[in-house]
Amino acid sequence: MKTYLFTLLFALVSMSILAQKEPFEGHIIYRYQFFDLDGNDISAKMLTEKDSVQHYYINKANYVTYNQNQVLSQLYNSGTNQYFYSRANNIYVLDAGKSTTSKPTYKKQKEEKTILGNKCYALQKGEGSNKMIYYVSENIWIDPSPFQNHNLGNWNEFLKQSKGRLALQITTFHEDYYQTMTAVRIQKMSLPDEAYNIDKLIGN
Repeated sequence: MKTYLFTLLFALVSMSILAQKEPFEGHIIYRYQFFDLDGNDISAKMLTEKDSVQHYYINKANYVTYNQNQVLSQLYNSGTNQYFYSRANNIYVLDAGKSTTSKPTYKKQKEEKTILGNKCYALQKGEGSNKMIYYVSENIWIDPSPFQNHNLGNWNEFLKQSKGRLALQITTFHEDYYQTMTAVRIQKMSLPDEAYNIDKLIGN
């Protein structure tokens, strides 16, 4: 009975969080799945070399992600407009003001789905085997202005096209397979800017 009441309380709190009409700040857990072009699940094979989970923490002006082992994957700090990423136990830094790709095209799709109780619509980037489909919800959004100089990866353009709405699922297509990254938990929390200080995170 106690377990049931706790579960019910958690669900009600979660629904209350998602219904709030204010910028999101908190933690989203995404789960990766992989499929061949016929729709067969090939996650067991692919996950031997790729991450299975992403922990995504975003506040009003910064974000950081960790994998399933709580190893730092990437970090963006708007104060310095720098993007950090981890490869083979090394940390590298890029100027987020520089874009390495051309400006993509976006178009809204008719397809809709519900993710964790949030109604989402599809926003497609690109075409063919290189396309990506973002499922975004009006319930989970941020103010895009602190990220307006984040040209790297065209993140600022995505936020412009989505009106600041964060993706709750991303489907990325490749030549012979596609992957989905789907939110499995959303938790609102206050995250101080110190949580995005790269020197503190790596112990310098």
